[in-house]
Amino acid sequence: MSDPQARPSLRVEREVGRRAGVESGKGTLLVVTAGVHGNEPAGVQALERVFATLEARGTRVKGELVGLSGNRAALAQRTRFHHTDLNRLWSAENVAELRERAPALDHADQREQRELLGALETLLATPRERVALLDLHSTSGGGPPFLVMGDTLQNRELAFALGVPVLLGLEENIGGTLIEHVGALGHVAVVLEAGQNEDPGTIDRHESAVWLALVALGLLERSDVPDLALHTARLRAPAADLPPVVEVLHRHDIAPEDEQRFRMVPGLESFQSIERGRLLAHVGTGSDGQVLAPFTGVLLMPRYQQKGLDGFFLGRRVEPRWLKLSAVMRRMHLERMLGLLPGVELARADGNVLSVDPRVARFFTNDLFHLLGYRRQEERDQRLVFTRRNDKL
Repeated sequence: MSDPQARPSLRVEREVGRRAGVESGKGTLLVVTAGVHGNEPAGVQALERVFATLEARGTRVKGELVGLSGNRAALAQRTRFHHTDLNRLWSAENVAELRERAPALDHADQREQRELLGALETLLATPRERVALLDLHSTSGGGPPFLVMGDTLQNRELAFALGVPVLLGLEENIGGTLIEHVGALGHVAVVLEAGQNEDPGTIDRHESAVWLALVALGLLERSDVPDLALHTARLRAPAADLPPVVEVLHRHDIAPEDEQRFRMVPGLESFQSIERGRLLAHVGTGSDGQVLAPFTGVLLMPRYQQKGLDGFFLGRRVEPRWLKLSAVMRRMHLERMLGLLPGVELARADGNVLSVDPRVARFFTNDLFHLLGYRRQEERDQRLVFTRRNDKL
């Protein structure tokens, strides 16, 4: 792979583009963010294409489409980030700290977060019928396009409309993502990983995802996109034989002191089947530095870049019938019955936070709670805390 410092810089405005319907505040607001990681320029280039095409065709949207760049300073240097991963800074605690801290004390990535947060809050200040965030990303390793979401019913509508594999549970393995922040506000929020960072086809797939999202969310009619069949095939064809839904179960956490020593075994790709015990990476030299797969599963996002503490992820296939069952269970509000289970206490009266004693509630706890929309958030005083994602029923 070429030296990132040898590539031309990408300088872009915070607002990449904007297209609005005639009636202000009507319809859906679709915000598309790109370049949250500075070594992932494809999404920005795809957005520029979409806005240029909309302008050339004179196409009106029913609602509003806004494209925002993420880490402009890192994009200019084609580096993932300068001090801290911008896509790990969006926890409620970090956002609160940002608001309280004097801007003069921000480092480069925090300045980017402050500006992006301000742009988002300005957009969200206007009442809308619906708000959706599509965050465009790419990966350092190869593989097909796929989508990441917190498992809410409102997210599913957009996620499955794109026709690519969907990852569940990533937010239980990493925190502070942009979609976590926007999703906590009750909005649709998903990530599209469209391929390898420097693959020209990644730009094409990002562009196709934006067009499909515009149609799925009702901002455009199918007839407004004459090449819709091309965009559909471009996204779906690479993933035709892959499992439609995968749950992330494991993250290989790289210690900060090993960040520069970590090396994936060459040639691994996302959605590759991996057997337990397979050599996946090295940290230093010798057998003590070998990183082996802890179980048989689906490999996701192997790290082939110098920055970042996410080595790789492993997941397992989820049968779509379980998602259908979970939708029925949520609409029946069966979560209200969880407080009757041994070892489970309602930590909040509305039932959105559960405190679980794993010594008592030992069987199928995660699976059951996931079906009802909960995610494991933390361990506190030898109990597990689960919070419920915000479903709009």
